[in-house]
Amino acid sequence: RLITEFIMNITYIGHSGFLMDTGSAYFLFDYYNGIIPEMDTSKPLIVFTSHKHQDHFNPGIFRLADIYPGTLFVLAKGVPYKNLAVKYSKNIASQGDFKNILPVKKDISLDVILSNGEKLGIRTLRSTDEGVAFLLLYNGKRYYHAGDLNLWIWDSETEEYNRNMEKRYITEMEKLKGMEIDIAFVPLDPRLGDNAYAGLKTFLSYVHCKHVFPMHCWGNYGIIDSFIEEYPEYKEQIVKILYENQCYRF
Repeated sequence: RLITEFIMNITYIGHSGFLMDTGSAYFLFDYYNGIIPEMDTSKPLIVFTSHKHQDHFNPGIFRLADIYPGTLFVLAKGVPYKNLAVKYSKNIASQGDFKNILPVKKDISLDVILSNGEKLGIRTLRSTDEGVAFLLLYNGKRYYHAGDLNLWIWDSETEEYNRNMEKRYITEMEKLKGMEIDIAFVPLDPRLGDNAYAGLKTFLSYVHCKHVFPMHCWGNYGIIDSFIEEYPEYKEQIVKILYENQCYRF
């Protein structure tokens, strides 16, 4: 008997933007700039936007509804969409409604049925900056995109601010404690200096994750190697990013 196995494809578009092809659906995360690979129009496309910051949200994403009619947009509450969706998408404008746009609040759990009839479980966490992080369950696999949920410890901030930041981050990580996650996208921001590793290291200490994509690196991909050198115990889990539009297969 011939047995075939689908190989998951993940394309790093840039910054915190990734396209994940699960085999039966596409997940596009926090796109704001770069080249989106061509996709199979027969598969559902779900576009996730964690918050409205310029480096995580490009209103041009609504054009995808004209190319891929079954597109579902899952947007953190506060991301503007009504006027922008009509402006950029003829399809959305002609429908006169926003049934394919799903605004989500912090700390919610819900299930949606995709156009292929399969169920997608969506859970959101509260960001330590703005918006949400996404925890997804689809076809028995669990995926996590942090958005700007990170341990933002800045030397320029007060000790009280940084203590409160750590407390808030730990509160969110407790919600993931002991969880098995297949693919995760987590910030590793070099602007934080000596504190840059803290968020990713804390995340990895709370969950069991097969593959972790560091993101929000601002083009400084050397910080990924530096993290691995500092914490070699996570070497097999960390995915190295070298350039935009790099494609990975699992």
